[in-house]
Amino acid sequence: MYEVDFLPVESEGATSSKCGDAISARFTVEQEGREAVIVIDGGYSSVGDELKSHIERYYNTDVIDLVVSTHPDADHINGLKTLVEQADVQKLMVHRPRFHVGNASQFSNIEAVDDLVKLANQHGIPLVEPFEGMQEFGGQLTVLGPTEAYYTELVKQHLEEERTGKAAERRQAHGAKRMSFFARRTLDKVLSWMPVETLTDEGETGPRNDSSAVILLEVDARRLLFTGDAGIPAIERAADYYEDSHVGPFSSYPLTFFQVPHHGGKRNLGPSLLDLVLGPCGQEYQEVSAFISSAKSCEDHPSPKVTNALKRRGCQIARTEGNTIWHHNNAPDRPNFSPIPEMEWLNEDDD
Repeated sequence: MYEVDFLPVESEGATSSKCGDAISARFTVEQEGREAVIVIDGGYSSVGDELKSHIERYYNTDVIDLVVSTHPDADHINGLKTLVEQADVQKLMVHRPRFHVGNASQFSNIEAVDDLVKLANQHGIPLVEPFEGMQEFGGQLTVLGPTEAYYTELVKQHLEEERTGKAAERRQAHGAKRMSFFARRTLDKVLSWMPVETLTDEGETGPRNDSSAVILLEVDARRLLFTGDAGIPAIERAADYYEDSHVGPFSSYPLTFFQVPHHGGKRNLGPSLLDLVLGPCGQEYQEVSAFISSAKSCEDHPSPKVTNALKRRGCQIARTEGNTIWHHNNAPDRPNFSPIPEMEWLNEDDD
């Protein structure tokens, strides 16, 4: 048995259109015959209370066996503080940039990492960093990436970009793109036919997003992949570990569930990577549930290019857009949840 919930993460401020991730899961630990609860990212600060209440209501516990911070963006890490303070957290996985570079003071949102680590120490919660090959729950949860060496390299690149202003330029360019989408509402441009694929392999997300922990959860011979904000090179490395060192070829051991990285951003996925992980168009390995954390006010997420690319490869897609979305296998019924309608084909021309 397992169930996975994506809670909605909307804007931290009234004028923001930022997406975020807040994911909880409950599953059977097969070696022990018990249920475990994990959290992967916690959204903004205000989402922490919602996550805690959701776990208590639907999982009937306040014990969280493992909390994972994929990376320290505010829309992923800030809500975890509430869980560490108020829930019974058994272990925390979080990268600690100060362990890997001499001066991490310019690392964006480093204060959130410091606060989370301090709280965990105060509450006696064991701390580990999520690096390739680490496992929990008898091997059912595996960190597919990054390696420690790759993470250190990415942290140094991020700090150099902060020093030179390149990181600020990337954020500014992304913000300008978001505003251009605000007037168009691309997601409303639905089509009744499958358009030609325009997604390319040229997307670049930057070192900070590529440092995201990529997590594989295996339950009932099903495989669930969580990607944070990882980009193409980071997911490619994780996919190599999946195929060469841990599970086997995706074609023989296909995914059941795929978290679409960075809220469906078109810079994080390309057709070659999707062909590897999900199967080529019309030759998909199996039907996969693909979940996207996207805020209602965020006009450029999810990308129509990414949405259509997933549909071409047999994915059943759901996005939060202000709602909690639920994926499960043999979990107890929830009367107040209903099936998610299939997404239409979207116009890629303006994306």
